Amino acid sequence: MSPCERSAVVLFRDPARGDAYHAALADSHSVVDTIPVLEHQGLLSARDVGRIVGEHGGGRAYAAIVFTSQNAVRVLGQAAAEWTGAGSPAASGGGDRSAQWREFIGVPIFAVGKATGDACRALLPGLAASGPAIRGEACGSAAALAPEIARFCGGQRGGRPPRLAFFCGDQRRDTLPRAIAQSGCAELCEIPAYTTAARRASDVQAELAAVLGRCSARRLWLVLFSPSGARAVVPVVRRLALQGVLSTDAVGPGVVCRFAAIGETTAAELVALGVDARSVARAAEPTAHGVGQALRAAEARPPERAGT
Repeated sequence: MSPCERSAVVLFRDPARGDAYHAALADSHSVVDTIPVLEHQGLLSARDVGRIVGEHGGGRAYAAIVFTSQNAVRVLGQAAAEWTGAGSPAASGGGDRSAQWREFIGVPIFAVGKATGDACRALLPGLAASGPAIRGEACGSAAALAPEIARFCGGQRGGRPPRLAFFCGDQRRDTLPRAIAQSGCAELCEIPAYTTAARRASDVQAELAAVLGRCSARRLWLVLFSPSGARAVVPVVRRLALQGVLSTDAVGPGVVCRFAAIGETTAAELVALGVDARSVARAAEPTAHGVGQALRAAEARPPERAGT
C-alpha cells in the first residue's frame, strides 16, 4: 500500500499523556493526530490524602487499592506528593507522613490495564521502590478485573468483608461497584478523585475539521479512549457528516470515518450511542499495540455499509 492510500488516525485523548500511540501507528498510517475531548479536574487535596491515610492507620485499614483510570492515579499521586512533603504532624497522632504513606500504598494494588499499572509505578510516590506487584494489568476492563478482586478478597481472613479504596472519576461506570456488591466479597469504598467535563463541542468540531482539511487520506480512524470521550465525539461526527465533510458509510462521499475503541466498555458506549457495531474496531488490550492490531485487522476485512 502506497503512502497516499494509507488511512489516517485521530486519537481523542490528552496529548500530555505521551506519544506511545503516535509512535506505534505512525509507520502504518499517513497521519496520526491528537485531539483532546475531555477536561479533567482533580478533586483530591493533600488534606484528603491525610484523612484517607489516617483512616487506614487508625483502625479502618484498607486491604487493597483499586484504580480503573490513569487520571485517578495522577490526581492521587499529586495530592500524596503534596501531603508527604507538607511536614508534621501527620494525619493520625503525629509521626512521619512518608512512612504512613508507604504503609498505605504498600497494600495490594489492582489496576485495569498495563497503562494504568505503569501510571501507578510512575506517579505514586514511593511505589516503585517499595510497593508490591500491581495486579490486574492483564485485564482490559473493570468487568475482567472484578473476578480477580473477588479471588483476592476470598483469601482474606476476618469476619467482615475487607475494605477496598476505589479511586475513581465522578462519571465512573457502575460495572465494578455492581460486580463487587453482587459478590458480597468486599466493602468497596469509592473515593472520587477527579471530575470529567467535555470540551466545547464547537472546539472539537473545528479541530477535527482542520485535520480533515490538511489530510489527503480517503479513510480516517477515530480512536476513542473512554465512554465519556465517545459521548463527546459521536455528535460532532454526525454534524460533520450532515455537512458533507465526512462520511461514516463505507461507500459514502468524502473521507470515510470509522471508530476504534480502546476496550469493550468504550465500544459498548459507541454502540449505545447508535454507532453500528460492525464499524467499530475493538482493541483486544488497552495499549498502543492493541489499537494498532485492531486497526490492521479491521482494514484487512472487506468494507461493509455501516455508520452512525
